[in-house]
Amino acid sequence: MSSLKALLAAASIAAFCTPVLAQSAPADGAGQHAWHKPNPEEMAAWHARHCNDRFAHEAGRLAYLEASLGITGAQRGAFDQWRDAELSAAKAHSESCLAHQPMQGQMHDALERNAHMQKMLEAKLAEMRSERPALEALYASLTPDQKKLFDHEGGHHHGHHHMGERFGEHREGPGPQAPG
Repeated sequence: MSSLKALLAAASIAAFCTPVLAQSAPADGAGQHAWHKPNPEEMAAWHARHCNDRFAHEAGRLAYLEASLGITGAQRGAFDQWRDAELSAAKAHSESCLAHQPMQGQMHDALERNAHMQKMLEAKLAEMRSERPALEALYASLTPDQKKLFDHEGGHHHGHHHMGERFGEHREGPGPQAPG
């Protein structure tokens, strides 16, 4: 494993494990976590951290993918364009997330939830359409071995990991397989 991959893997583990490890034991030494209902300030802080972490996670994923693929000089332009499109979309997601401030205790009705989901899906479709040319250019520049790795590691698009598997497509390699 290259030192860059090792560093990125360690940073990813630290980023995801730190909140869990940072929880301290109660003052009485009972060893149990004292749960409480978060106040609005705590919820706002958690929400902001969550929104910003999404962008940081995507940036880390793309850096790891770049190192894993071993992008050549000839592939650099196509990779950079695709990465920039992905990061731009991730930044837009982060900004949209930050703009949406959940109201504690406020419940949305079915029509509001449906309208919100439709808005999110329309934005996702527009994003995918705008990123497609950069993705096609990058994919065309990859070697067969790089394509296999990209299909497994890089083809995940903002949380839709192995979506095809849910719809009965067969995937090579370890992991869940479609019933056959």
